[in-house]
Amino acid sequence: MFYRKVYPKAWQLVKENPTIWFFGLFASLLGFYEVRVLFNLSDSFPDFISSNIKSWVDIFVAFSTISISWANMPDILALLGLFILFSVVTILAVSSQAVLTYSASPQAKKSLKDTLGAQLKNGVDKFWPVFGLNIINSLIGYFFVSIVLTPIIYFLSTTNNWPVYIILGVFAFFVLIPLVIIISFVTRYGIAYVTIKNQKFTDAFVNSWTLFRINWIITLENAILLLAITFLTLIAIISAMVFVFVPFLIMSSALPFLALMFLIIGFFLVAVVMIVGSSIYSAFYNVVWATIFLDLVAPGKSYSKIHRVAHKHLPVLTK
Repeated sequence: MFYRKVYPKAWQLVKENPTIWFFGLFASLLGFYEVRVLFNLSDSFPDFISSNIKSWVDIFVAFSTISISWANMPDILALLGLFILFSVVTILAVSSQAVLTYSASPQAKKSLKDTLGAQLKNGVDKFWPVFGLNIINSLIGYFFVSIVLTPIIYFLSTTNNWPVYIILGVFAFFVLIPLVIIISFVTRYGIAYVTIKNQKFTDAFVNSWTLFRINWIITLENAILLLAITFLTLIAIISAMVFVFVPFLIMSSALPFLALMFLIIGFFLVAVVMIVGSSIYSAFYNVVWATIFLDLVAPGKSYSKIHRVAHKHLPVLTK
């Protein structure tokens, strides 16, 4: 079966290379947008890139209105510091995503033994095209949804004009929503084309669209499977946090004079479990998509069972 090869291979890579967990920590800031956009379109909360874009715009607006004087210097320095902080974190997150995607490629075996700095440099070298793909995904996945799709859905819920309702409903649910979903997957494959195949931004975007169009069933199937794995991983991490914290909570109740110390230790260990768990899973999540990509572009590739059934009975869907 297709996934019996892909998922164990991705997990083996993550397990044998703990250094990439570091990049998983920062890549987790970008979230798991394929799962989110497919199953939670109603969520209007901005993702990491969209939130940073809004913050940068707010900072630029503040800079344009504030007067340059010694009295305002603390505010100016604070805004400048926020801008630098957001920029550094964004560079680390996007570059980490590039490193994790590249780590699944055969040519990355040697670089996985490099220092964190050397691996990060490889990701930074691909920052701009990967960042550009993420911006496209954010513009479509958040700003477009917030500005266009959400008002249309709200209008549909309040209008009694049936012709308009049908026209806008068909446009929203059969054009706009699929567009948002498709762009999220095209972005993921585009990142792989940039980092693994070393393609330019425009070529990567065009080729990723073609790859998705040919393999859209496998792509959706993988997103559904990753949704289940994400849900189970979230339960496992929360359970581990509770398991770690409860003993310290009990000890703090039994020994009130040491309660503060036990609570601090408990919260610290909970934070460690959450950070490590999120880092490992984020690394695995990104490596899975890269491994899927490599299998899809390889000659003589295998197909999942759903894809084979669809190809046999409804071949038009797999063209």
